[in-house]
Amino acid sequence: MKPLSKKARLGIVAVASTLVLAACGGEDDGDSDDTPSGGESSSSAEGGESSAPPAEATGMQLYFVDGNTANYTEDFDPGTLEGVKATYPGAELGDDFRQRLLGVDKKLKDFTYGPESYDATIVAALAAIAAGDDSGTAVGSKMADVTGGGEKCTEFKACADLLGAGTDIDYDGVSGPIDLNSTGSPSAATIGIFEYGADNNYAPVNFVTGQIPDASEVKPDQEIASVKPGDGKFVVGMLLPSSGDLAFLGPPEFAGVELAVKEINENGGVNGSQATSIRADSGDGTPNIAPSETDKLLSGGADVVIGAASSSVSLSVIDKITQAGVAQISPANTSTAFDSYADSGLYFRTAPSDVLQGQVMASTLIEDGKQNIAILARQDSYGEALAENVRSFYEEAGGSVVSYQLYSPEAANYNAEVQAIAAEDPDAIILISFDETKKIVPALIQAGLGQGE
Repeated sequence: MKPLSKKARLGIVAVASTLVLAACGGEDDGDSDDTPSGGESSSSAEGGESSAPPAEATGMQLYFVDGNTANYTEDFDPGTLEGVKATYPGAELGDDFRQRLLGVDKKLKDFTYGPESYDATIVAALAAIAAGDDSGTAVGSKMADVTGGGEKCTEFKACADLLGAGTDIDYDGVSGPIDLNSTGSPSAATIGIFEYGADNNYAPVNFVTGQIPDASEVKPDQEIASVKPGDGKFVVGMLLPSSGDLAFLGPPEFAGVELAVKEINENGGVNGSQATSIRADSGDGTPNIAPSETDKLLSGGADVVIGAASSSVSLSVIDKITQAGVAQISPANTSTAFDSYADSGLYFRTAPSDVLQGQVMASTLIEDGKQNIAILARQDSYGEALAENVRSFYEEAGGSVVSYQLYSPEAANYNAEVQAIAAEDPDAIILISFDETKKIVPALIQAGLGQGE
């Protein structure tokens, strides 16, 4: 599938307005058109009219999100997922960066959150240079400063040279615009829209960049109380999944961090010293191995912890990390819980909150002509937050959620939830899941709810 050449740009408020217009059948403020065959399309919130109505719904349509957008070539019979659509954060991945990641790990099959992991590491190193110190509190104090408000730069060396010359910088990374807001989350981000082929692997259809409003209030427990000195050695701790349902995300995330450390050291290091890294396994929370693995990183002198991938896992260790005066930067946490968390000003992320992905998913559903959908989601901080955002924006646009099912990730099977959905006969199902997708999809097919049925 040939990726589209244009990127759509839309503001957060404008997205909601566009959705309402599309749902009412009125004039669409822009001309968005998903065209898997490879034609160009773009979405805009700044004017223009669309003469094309939403696409007619044809058969059952499955939709995935970032937690389960993966290469299933070896998991399902050919054609099982053909036509499934998916969304996940991140700009279009260039061939150059893909090859650089493969240079670190030639076995990579997926690249999901590799760019965000790379950017998290680069931003932390630049923050340490801007602060002139490598401590976690010093890094945290400069994270927002190096991602907005200064001279734009896109590579570590160029950015470090500008800082060395006393110039404020605005680092834009390989994952897209970052521009960290007052609570440590991106204020602008890109969401990719993908479609699965007959080989059960996914390819890009479009990319949508949107703005995310800043928090209206920053509480005292979300600010750094004081900056303490470091030891002159910039140490990056990796708390990323080597085991569990999110283990497929581990290789590209580890590769992203290791590539960044390699390139940092090839270009002068951090404040005159070489950066080092330590690995730890975050798991997926069942069992919860992250706290003990975090202890390994803290005892190893980590100044910044990259991870975890799972929002629930990060919530289980965020206090341990931030109360130790160490900065935590996740490449993949999307739960809205972090926007108001009492993190002492030391938690950050390079992935956007679920607000933006929820809007893009809702917009995609409306454009695809889906009028009665079901949502099947993990019952955890990630699944519930994203499910609520999809439902909110989709219903605001005039759509109907006929079945809303939350499931336990530890369940032996998902038959009850699948049968509840089948009873409502939706024209689309949004599956917000992790690796259990491999069990849920066969259950959906058995119930006559497979893709295109």
